[in-house]
Amino acid sequence: MIAFIPRACYLRYTLALAACSFAFVSCERVTERMEITQTREISSYEAKPKLNAYSQERFGDERLQWETPEGWSRAERSQMRPVNLTFGPNKEGECYLSMLPGGAGGVLANVNRWRKQMGQPEIGEEELATLPKKTLMGIEGVYVTVDGAYTNVGATEAKPDHRMLGIVAALGDAGLFVKMVGPKELVEENTPAFDQFVSSLSLRMPQQ
Repeated sequence: MIAFIPRACYLRYTLALAACSFAFVSCERVTERMEITQTREISSYEAKPKLNAYSQERFGDERLQWETPEGWSRAERSQMRPVNLTFGPNKEGECYLSMLPGGAGGVLANVNRWRKQMGQPEIGEEELATLPKKTLMGIEGVYVTVDGAYTNVGATEAKPDHRMLGIVAALGDAGLFVKMVGPKELVEENTPAFDQFVSSLSLRMPQQ
């Protein structure tokens, strides 16, 4: 008997699985060690190994699909940023997708975290409820626009006259985020590209 999984259920299951997989690493201890004594030359016809490759690149399991807007570039990805893009003459703008288990504190906490990065005061649940909504990979999320002086994680100085756009969506206990930030004028010019990128994000469905 063959069971068919509804598309919406598959989407939520796969996103949840992907988000949770970022949180765990193997805890097994290596009890035996083996010395590698053999080497070989890599054939000129063989693809060169990529350093610091994330699991999807290494094993060819690329579930996420998207269209990179014209003029944007793909940046190095990581487990925290499975999609990472840059834009602007000097790549001073960035836009990325991230998925975090536990939701990183919930929608309001993440919105206020972003506002703090832009030097803006926190908002409450009532103001959160008035924010516009946008769909991110089939899930309704909160659409955030914040102007101010941007302080990136780990930075000691704020960058003035910046704008941040983002969508915060909750997927059960996990959080799904798209965030775009850069100089205000540059972000304004690239807002249609942001919408195009968000609309193109999807998960590859299993073969029928």
